[in-house]
Amino acid sequence: MPILKKLYETAAFTYFLVATVTLLISAFLLVGFAVWEVATGMMSTEISGVDRVRRTLDGVGLMIIGFAVVEAGTFIAEEELFRKRELRSTQESRRSITKFITIIVIAASLEALVMIFKTSREQISAVIYPAALFTSAMIALVALGIYQWLSSRVEHKND
Repeated sequence: MPILKKLYETAAFTYFLVATVTLLISAFLLVGFAVWEVATGMMSTEISGVDRVRRTLDGVGLMIIGFAVVEAGTFIAEEELFRKRELRSTQESRRSITKFITIIVIAASLEALVMIFKTSREQISAVIYPAALFTSAMIALVALGIYQWLSSRVEHKND
């Protein structure tokens, strides 16, 4: 059985390493596309000012997605590659969950703001969708706060 355990650990490490590297490469590609989108939009003489703003907001949206992808890759690397997660404490688990949900809340909030700016220029009635995304991000933030509060109370009772 020690051979199977070693095989599993090697396979899992390889998987998480490939996933992390792939996420980081994808994030850098997204940032490259975002910079390209903004640069070509600003330098083009064939498009209007409104289209320039739209392209800039598209680029910002890509950067936000890239930010979330980098953070997800970093999270995986820290949790799965740099430290062993076996038999973790509840405090460490709470910290990991908090970090991951925070990444999601920040990315969703930033994307919602970009979408609000974009849709308010194009079609004001469509602002409801980015507003719903922003509301969802805030609900996730409140849920995270409740989780933190409840888990810290349980942790203190156990001490």
